[in-house]
Amino acid sequence: MASINYPYPDPKNEAECAANRQAAEDYERQEEEAVALHHLAEQLPPIAPELLLEQVRLDLATAGLHVAPPEPLTDEDQGGIVVYINDEAQVVVDWLSHARLDRAALDMVEADRTDDEAVIRFEVVRSAMDTALGTILEGFRYTIRRPRSGSGHIVMPSPPAPGAQE
Repeated sequence: MASINYPYPDPKNEAECAANRQAAEDYERQEEEAVALHHLAEQLPPIAPELLLEQVRLDLATAGLHVAPPEPLTDEDQGGIVVYINDEAQVVVDWLSHARLDRAALDMVEADRTDDEAVIRFEVVRSAMDTALGTILEGFRYTIRRPRSGSGHIVMPSPPAPGAQE
C-alpha cells in the first residue's frame, strides 16, 4: 500500500492531528472506491474492435500524427500510419513508408543489394517509426504486443487507471 501524504508530517497540535486523521480516512475511502470500480470494470463486456479502432485513430491524431484513411491506400495517400482490424479481429497499428521508398528498397533487396542506401533508409525509417508508435501507444495507456507475423503493434484496450488494483 502506498504511503499517505499527510498534510502535517510532524503535527504540533490537535488541529494538525485531526487534519492527518482526515487525510488517512480520505485515502482509505479512495482506495476502497478504486477497488470497487476495478471490480465493476472487470464485469464489463470487452470493447468492440471497431470502437477500439476509432479510439486508437483519434488518440494518434490527438498526438499530432496523420493517420491514413481506413480505405485501401492509393497513390495519393502515400503511406503513413495505418490502423486496421486484422483477420483475428484485433486492432493493428503500423507504419507504411512512401511508395517511392518501398519500391526502391524492394528493387535493391530483389537484386541482392541489401547494403544499398534505399534499403538502409527503409530499415531505419521502419525501426524508428515502430519504436515511436509503440511509445506513443503506451503513453496513451494502451497495452500493445507484436503480431505473430508482420510488423506493427496489436493494440488492446487501456488497462484500469493506476491505483485500481486490488
